[in-house]
Amino acid sequence: MIRINVTIEVESEVRGQIVALLSEMSELSRQEKGCIGYEILENNRLDNVLMIIETWENEALLAIHKESEHFTRIIPRVRELASEMRSEKFTDMASVGEAIVNRRSVKHFLPEKICVETIERLLRAAMYAPSVKDRRPWEFFVIEDEKHIHELVTTLPDGAALKTAPVAVLVCCNTRKAGLDGGNWPQELAACVQNLILQAYGEKLGSTWVGIYPQMHRVHQVKTLFHLSSEFVPFAVVAIGKSADEHVPVPERYDPVKIHFITR
Repeated sequence: MIRINVTIEVESEVRGQIVALLSEMSELSRQEKGCIGYEILENNRLDNVLMIIETWENEALLAIHKESEHFTRIIPRVRELASEMRSEKFTDMASVGEAIVNRRSVKHFLPEKICVETIERLLRAAMYAPSVKDRRPWEFFVIEDEKHIHELVTTLPDGAALKTAPVAVLVCCNTRKAGLDGGNWPQELAACVQNLILQAYGEKLGSTWVGIYPQMHRVHQVKTLFHLSSEFVPFAVVAIGKSADEHVPVPERYDPVKIHFITR
């Protein structure tokens, strides 16, 4: 599997033209053989930044894509209009099965910063978790400053891994979105966090899931620490960064004794 992340910087006067071109590019590319995904993203913090995230089955099908009529017509025009256009190619992205089996909680992180584009890809994966009635009650607070991360460490007894993490993501439930019958939100947010940490593994990053809810004294402490309004319930915080730990082979966990078939 091949992932290509393209970052495009645009001026406001040509932004509409570029968005229209990329929308056409995305629609046509998705119809091609071998295209697993082709998404156009807008940066919610930087109005002048757009992103293409495309995933292909293999190099041969990607090469055919680059010879297509819409690629040779649209991409050169986007380059002309854009202030800057740069891409990253990942040819060894982890498969879902590999990420599930090999992901492990990281205790120590390297001090390298994580770019905004990478953080947004992690949170995009998180937001694709299943949700009852498509309510999607999750909210994310990205914490990068050492002061607040240190305060989290002192607040959460199980948060030692946060000490060296360059980024921490606080995952909260917005109870207004969960609805009056929203008793399933803990399961929804757990799936959301699982998506996030699996995507982190695929991006060659380490992560550690530190629980908050349902320990209500911790919920209250974190709400107070970040001055969160009443509708937010802190669920978990995820430490993210490049792992400084040595990789340890994962022992086999499959146990057929735990599987029970109910037959007619």
